[in-house]
Amino acid sequence: MLTVHGKLACRECFNGTDDNSIKPHKKWKMINDPGAWGSSESECLVLGFSKGATQAGIYETGKFEDIAFAGMRKRLTIALRLMGTLLNDETVDQKISDPNSNISFGSLIRCSVSRIDDKASNNKGHDVYSCTGPLIAKSFSEIPEVISRCSKKYLADLPASIRVVFMLGNGDAYVNHCQQLLRELFPRDFLQINSMSSEADGRLWIHLAHPSGLNGHFNTWANTDLGSGLKRIAAYDAIVAAV
Repeated sequence: MLTVHGKLACRECFNGTDDNSIKPHKKWKMINDPGAWGSSESECLVLGFSKGATQAGIYETGKFEDIAFAGMRKRLTIALRLMGTLLNDETVDQKISDPNSNISFGSLIRCSVSRIDDKASNNKGHDVYSCTGPLIAKSFSEIPEVISRCSKKYLADLPASIRVVFMLGNGDAYVNHCQQLLRELFPRDFLQINSMSSEADGRLWIHLAHPSGLNGHFNTWANTDLGSGLKRIAAYDAIVAAV
């Protein structure tokens, strides 16, 4: 199922409560603020992991079209242009604001989740929640039921129009966890293509560098053929081979 542009009325993880925030695990909190951007019959789906603090804050008080990938759209535009998904005169801003866009945007977990950052909490003397790469990797073992429930609802029955799903985040641990998730979702037709891509459910699933400003590897990924740049090449090669 690919949902229509707008806020989503989904409370499947909230166990019939009226609470807007729950703790699915002693170190995790979850805020009910799911959303989807773009057409329900697009050609491409872009998935982050979950909304960060910036995006979650906009959800409550700002314009809906400003939420998705706020603060990182310039980098995401670069990434999608490198994959040939955006033309040079197109931007992520345009696509996110258009409910009939040929690109849809969302996240693996549609609600906002964050985990206690143990180091930051020790330094501050109180609980500090975050959703950075190392903490995201813990989600697959600490809140697997949340990931499973959300992915089954929003990814297991995508429309045939979707030819490629871009998953933002290409750290080895995150990629491995996501690939295992796809194997579980689509056990009959999962096929690993290369280190950054697979085919499942009749479409490509490709990992790109996360566009967050906290990703210090993004420029290397985007502009060189060394180090993390090799991951960009692997992602693009999968697209070219499928044409």
